[in-house]
Amino acid sequence: MKKTMIITPKPEDPEVQLLTHELQQRGYEVIHFIPANVRANIYHFHERFEDLNPHAALVRGFGAAATQKIFFRLDLLSAMEELGMRLINSRESLEIASDKFLSSIFLQNHQIPTPETIICEEAEDALKGFEELGGDVILKPLYGSKGIGITRLNDRAFAENVIYALSELNEVFYLQEFVEHNNRDIRVLVLGDRAVAGMYRISDNWKTNIYAGATMEPIELNSELIKLSINAAQAVKTEIAGVDIIESEEGYQVLEVNSIPGFTALQKVTDIDLTKEIIDYFLIHAIE
Repeated sequence: MKKTMIITPKPEDPEVQLLTHELQQRGYEVIHFIPANVRANIYHFHERFEDLNPHAALVRGFGAAATQKIFFRLDLLSAMEELGMRLINSRESLEIASDKFLSSIFLQNHQIPTPETIICEEAEDALKGFEELGGDVILKPLYGSKGIGITRLNDRAFAENVIYALSELNEVFYLQEFVEHNNRDIRVLVLGDRAVAGMYRISDNWKTNIYAGATMEPIELNSELIKLSINAAQAVKTEIAGVDIIESEEGYQVLEVNSIPGFTALQKVTDIDLTKEIIDYFLIHAIE
């Protein structure tokens, strides 16, 4: 039996289970590589991957942890690539997409429209940034997903309280101008050079993440959305990506690119078999 690998912090995750089942249906034995559980002997580490066919792994996350552990888990991915493993997505793309500062820089450098953003360490600089961005900003954790820890600051006194409190925790401040978007955004799933499917996420407030209670509606992707989504994913070097886009008065703007995109919410509003599409892409491109 052919053998392949999924890198994941949680093999029991429903989406990991869907991907695992799809691979098993195609005759693959699936190894779940859990970064937090690894004990790596430098003389034997390569032995874990010798019998994989294709010599590749589908990356579905490496888990939340303290900074030093995150660096070690990224190092594990680098080591795997050094040993000839093909990772989808690559270690580099995971680092870029998971770091909102790097992601914003890469998007801007590739002329992808994105809201004006200021990143700094000092509280006073953050308050200056708050004013420079019009006194209405979204404060986001530098690392994180699912909308956790995101706060809107549109009052100076409240902004001071939040920023000074966070400065005591040695946080980095990522401030993004608030762009009016009628309480909805667009998520597009990109696989390589294809925008496979998309949806509206609609909320009763400015926070449109599914985990914050947003609802989904189908969307027919126009040529501009397709091109923007693919270009944004490629800008941060992702092959499999969830691209978040808002419709502003100036046109479409990319908020961020997720390198480990969820797909079960999107599956509810499309007839396309997204699990099959992801595995098709992985198996076709794993040998490149």
